[in-house]
Amino acid sequence: MKLRRSAAPIPGLLYLAPGIQLALVLIVFLLISSSFLLQPGVAVNLPKSPFILSPQRNPRVIAITPPPLSAIYFENQQVTEAGLRERLSALKGRTQTIVIKADKRAFYDQISAVMNIALELGFPVVLASTEQTPGL
Repeated sequence: MKLRRSAAPIPGLLYLAPGIQLALVLIVFLLISSSFLLQPGVAVNLPKSPFILSPQRNPRVIAITPPPLSAIYFENQQVTEAGLRERLSALKGRTQTIVIKADKRAFYDQISAVMNIALELGFPVVLASTEQTPGL
């Protein structure tokens, strides 16, 4: 006994499936590989915390690295405290938030000095002193 099909097979779908699979594999590859790209900036080791900072609009980032080569970086360029004051004075008319990223081993007096410079020039300052704890 020979059974008949109720619908005829569509051969076009057979050729379309590998193309869709290839497109999905490429999309997954691009999504995964984007997390492996190097991010520009100064490497700062922040302490862990369950609380995170809300996103800021166009912040200016000041990074403070730990000893023995303790340094201050503004817009990825090393500056002194006097140089930082000059660079921030040039931006004084703008209302931008200053985000200070200080390493957990950085000296508090250096963090305080940088924060005081920015506050003295009228910038709102956010101390990004923590990194979100994984799993929270």
